[in-house]
Amino acid sequence: MKRIIQLVALGVICFSMATFAQSSSKWQNSPIIIDGDASDWETMPRFFNSDANVQYEIRNDARNLYVILKSTNKATQMQLLQAGFSVKFKLKNQSATKCDITFPAPKMGNFPAMERPNENKDRLMAKDARPERMMRDSATLDGFMYTNGIITEDNRDTEGICFAKSKGNRDQIVFEIQIPLREFFGNEFSLADITQTPLQLQVNINELSKGSMNGKGGNMSGGMHGGMGGGNMGGGHGGPGGGMGGGMPGGDMRGGNMEGGPDGEMGERPNMQGDMDGNDSSMSKKSFNIKFKLVAQR
Repeated sequence: MKRIIQLVALGVICFSMATFAQSSSKWQNSPIIIDGDASDWETMPRFFNSDANVQYEIRNDARNLYVILKSTNKATQMQLLQAGFSVKFKLKNQSATKCDITFPAPKMGNFPAMERPNENKDRLMAKDARPERMMRDSATLDGFMYTNGIITEDNRDTEGICFAKSKGNRDQIVFEIQIPLREFFGNEFSLADITQTPLQLQVNINELSKGSMNGKGGNMSGGMHGGMGGGNMGGGHGGPGGGMGGGMPGGDMRGGNMEGGPDGEMGERPNMQGDMDGNDSSMSKKSFNIKFKLVAQR
């Protein structure tokens, strides 16, 4: 019996050590360029949430906290872009500081107007430019010390809060976020001191119902069937050249639970069409979180 107790205690200690190792930020030697390109991160994100099909990573240097969210799952990509999501931070300090970044769902009025054939044919446009790629992405900041309100992806202030989304890659979607540490701890922070403060990151992905993707007269996320003379302007499947839909990246909490730990290994990505054609009428809201501490230079 004593032997069993010892083995159980050893297992608990090993598990706790592994959890602590996974719940630390990783030191970033050089600043990450926030441009939606994950190559700056060099290695795959360490963490993966199988329910949401999202890989993620947390890093910091002496000035900034960096977060990356990445998904190769088509259904998750659609949910992130069309339903919106939020990234929440909680500092377990004396005041229990809470900060949110909300990526809102697109409004139907924000979709670009359709053009008739040959209209504006003389307008210059980059080869890979598409109308849906030219819309501004925005995010709402709340709870930070110095920067709150709405920011757009156009913001490239390397001294402030900024974000970027991947462009033109239909195999994966990437969101990069940079938050100056001063936004959490003030201007006079000491890196050695703030590494002792527990933080929590929570990502909430909003529900996406089939009905929310259908406009009056047809599916707004689908393509256009037939010609201009008498085809169906509402239905069809989306494609790179024929979709009226698309969208840009709000958040919702799943059960209100702000506690949790790091997630498990990567799994197979499900088929988006299977998700959409299944018995469920929606892609349900999802939430995952991780507790971590910042690290000093190593």
